[in-house]
Amino acid sequence: MGLFENGREANLESCVAMVEQVLGDLGHETGSVRNKAVEHPEWCFKHGSAQVTVSLIQREDFTHLRVVAPVITTDARVNVLNLYRRLLSLHTTEVHGAAFAAYRNEVHLVADRSTIDLDLSEVHDIIKRVSDYADHYDDLLVEEFGGRLARE
Repeated sequence: MGLFENGREANLESCVAMVEQVLGDLGHETGSVRNKAVEHPEWCFKHGSAQVTVSLIQREDFTHLRVVAPVITTDARVNVLNLYRRLLSLHTTEVHGAAFAAYRNEVHLVADRSTIDLDLSEVHDIIKRVSDYADHYDDLLVEEFGGRLARE
């Protein structure tokens, strides 16, 4: 076996270690937030009122770090067009390095990055950014548009 034949596995192990270090630095017990029910490395934790999931997902090109936090669940009373306009305007003015995304009747905050050349400061930034944005915007969007906090 050549020196670089296990590059993806070495990268994955390194990324698992970085995610767990960041989660520990943020005050989470990594063993208790690790989701062992899925095949890929994944951690789920609360940040304020937000539920955040951090995953290392094998993609065709390379492994990706993906951080997702459901923000709001819509119902028939929510003017979805106005909500989506507001979300798009937030991308221009306030939300950077993450994006709002629609999934079924939920709005999520998402950040995704290849793990090629990923370093600890980037892992920290992505996790902290999505967590903080989700905790900030979930209450504001429910107050402004109705619906309910995601996963309530």
